[in-house]
Order: sequence, then C-alpha cells, then structure tokens
Amino acid sequence: MKKIVTISAVVLMSVTQFAGTALAEDAPVDAKRLYAGGGFGFNSIPGGGSATGVQLFGGYDFKFKLNEDISTALEIGYMDSGSFDRYKGGKSNSNAKGVWAAALESVPLSNKTDMLVRLGYDFGKDDGVLLGTGLQYKFDTRVAFRMEYIARQNVNSLQANILFKFK
Repeated sequence: MKKIVTISAVVLMSVTQFAGTALAEDAPVDAKRLYAGGGFGFNSIPGGGSATGVQLFGGYDFKFKLNEDISTALEIGYMDSGSFDRYKGGKSNSNAKGVWAAALESVPLSNKTDMLVRLGYDFGKDDGVLLGTGLQYKFDTRVAFRMEYIARQNVNSLQANILFKFK
C-alpha cells in the first residue's frame, strides 16, 4: 500500500510540475480552456454492494499536445457514492465521498470522439489511487458526454457525465 501511495505521489507531483511549467508559458490562465461538469456514478464495492451517486468536477485543458494530438488536462472534483445497499440485509450506512484530483489524457479517435485515460488520487473516505478509462463524445465545441470506468481503492464506478467548456 505504501508503495502505491508513494508512486502516486511522485506521478502527481510530476504532472503538477509539468502542468505548472505549461501554465507559466501560457500565463495568464486562458479561461477558454476551463471546463466544468457533473453526472451520475453507478458504484460497486467488494463483497456485493451497489449505490448510485453523483460527481462534480472542474478542469483545465492545457494548450500543449503530446505527439501533436493527445490533450492533457488536470481535473479536480467531488464524488459522493451514495449509500450502498447490501444484497444480504438491505440498506447500509456506508458510503464514500470526498475530493479527488487527476491528470487526464484525451486521445482523439475521430473528430467527435476521444478515448480518455486518467490517473489520480482520491483524498476522501476512499482515499488512494484512482485509475480510469472511457470515451468522450463531443456534441459541439462546448458540450461533451463522457462514459468512464473509474477504479478506486474500494469503490469502482461506471460514470456518465456532461462536460461544459467556458468558450
């Protein structure tokens, strides 16, 4: 566990340092690169429990591109898993909620569809590394729909989110 936390901390510090350098080159922060979103998470825990929760997030899409087409963004959000129901015994009082931060790579598959990969850390009740992958469909230049699978320390989520860019 300590190895995972240490590796995650090093990765997040590297991403933050890289992002800080990129922001310094583009200073001041370009408001057109900011976005916000939210949606629902269909969550599960080991041992048989499920819950429907919500998440809200905001992010910044950096100007630089890796390999001339892969976008990098930094996101910060809040997740509330909802109360988990247990298959044996009804409702449970257990839930996971809290703040998270993640680096997000967006790989274009077409002019409207991107593949998403994320690595981050959850600072809430389910603290630890979070990994995710999914797809994004862009309705236009300002609105997109995301479907992602996020794996955390204890809670795994299938998420459906809407994203709004401040252009």
